Parts: sequence; structure tokens; C-alpha cells
Amino acid sequence: MEGSRKIKIIVSFVLVFILVTVGIVFSIINNNKAKKEKNDVVMGQSDISGVPYITSIPPLVGYIGTEYVYDIKYSDSDSQASSITATLENAPVWLNIEGFHIYGTPPVGSNGQQKFDVKISDGANSSVQENYILVQDNQDVEEE
Repeated sequence: MEGSRKIKIIVSFVLVFILVTVGIVFSIINNNKAKKEKNDVVMGQSDISGVPYITSIPPLVGYIGTEYVYDIKYSDSDSQASSITATLENAPVWLNIEGFHIYGTPPVGSNGQQKFDVKISDGANSSVQENYILVQDNQDVEEE
């Protein structure tokens, strides 16, 4: 009877040990999952490295009667160059885009701040760069 009691105690101890170990492992796994979900909510998405974004900055000043030129440089880690497109949004009528080349000549009367947005997309993800140009009189043209 004494041996039977020792066996019951050992078996009970082993079962409790197994249950505690399983509980700890489950808690660790569940906690890691909760942290990941919390980060997803904060960031909006878990992996933003695949979103194309513009890395260049346009010239800040444009001159009336002189061509304004901005060549877009971008980064996208998960798309081929052939799938990337750039478009102008909210741009002055004199500003045009061809591929990744923005150009135009500010006309007389367009002095002041002009806003334009450049949207870059890989077909699945996109980002927008908001830009401002200060259009000024061209001193070279006035002196001639």
C-alpha cells in the first residue's frame, strides 16, 4: 500500500508539471500573438516595406517663362519597375507629367505658391507626395 501511494504522488506530480508547462507555453504563444496584433493596429498594416514611395524632392522655386523640371526618384522593394506609375494630382494646368518626368513653364500671372501632388503606385499600393512651388518673376527675362 505504501508503494501504491508513492506511485500516485509521483503520477500526480508529473501530471501537474505537464499541465503547468503546457499553460506556460500557451501563455507565451498567446502573448506574442497579442503583441503582433497590437502592432498591426498601431501601424495600420504589418509590412509597409512594399509600398512605393518617392525619395526625391522637387525644386522649390519656379520662374515665369522658364521651364520647371522635376525628375521623380522612388523606392519600392517588392515590385518591378515596369509596374510603377506616377500621376499628377491637384496640379496647376501648366504642369505636365510623362513617366517620371514632371515639367512645365509657369505663365505670366502665376506668381505665388502653387501646389501639386505626385501619386506613385505599383498597382496594389500607393503613396502621395505633397509639394509646393514658389513661382517668381524671372529676373533674367526682365533685364533683357
